[in-house]
Amino acid sequence: MRSHSPSRGGCSRWRRLIDHVRLAVGAGGGPLCRPVDRARSRALVGVWLVMVLASVGAVAAAVLVFRSSQAGAVRAAARLHQVSAVVRSTPQQADFSASGASAGGYRATATWTFPPGHTVTDQAPVPSTAVPGSTVPVWVDGTGQPATAPRSTADMVATAGFIALGGWSAAALTCSVVYGVRRSRLEHRAEDAWQADWELVEPGWTGRAGGRPGAGD
Repeated sequence: MRSHSPSRGGCSRWRRLIDHVRLAVGAGGGPLCRPVDRARSRALVGVWLVMVLASVGAVAAAVLVFRSSQAGAVRAAARLHQVSAVVRSTPQQADFSASGASAGGYRATATWTFPPGHTVTDQAPVPSTAVPGSTVPVWVDGTGQPATAPRSTADMVATAGFIALGGWSAAALTCSVVYGVRRSRLEHRAEDAWQADWELVEPGWTGRAGGRPGAGD
């Protein structure tokens, strides 16, 4: 029983790609290689090149987005302060439009001191597990008012990854559609060329040209 290892399969795929590259640049293929075969290889190699460039572009875009988000988070953190607040009420589901709360978060009345000597009692984002009397960290601005916390590293990584994956997927879908259309046209061209060649060869092959030897005897 013959088995195929993944490494052999990978080498085989690379050999096929190299063969397509040689055909695309006009090398290899032998005397039976048709122009449509070279055109098909050019289309396939073109798809590979576009996907490689799309992958590089997606990674570069993700890095740029992450660094930009990171710089924004650092600037936001420089203007904000994290203080300890005492929870005064039971946490409630936060309104999407509520200032300082993200969708799906919780808010409760809490008390904190900032700036020093200035006590503030206001609604603030809190964990859903907070209970009255517990202490939670709260982000506030320079005047002591509650503010949205700087973006976390996990959130920034997720956003950058989503952008990279979305861009790469769009490129892959576009390439798939374009290659499918191109390949279909090449197949039709090859079939038309075969039919034209067969029309020239078929009479002699079947004996219709000038009548078959011995016909009518």
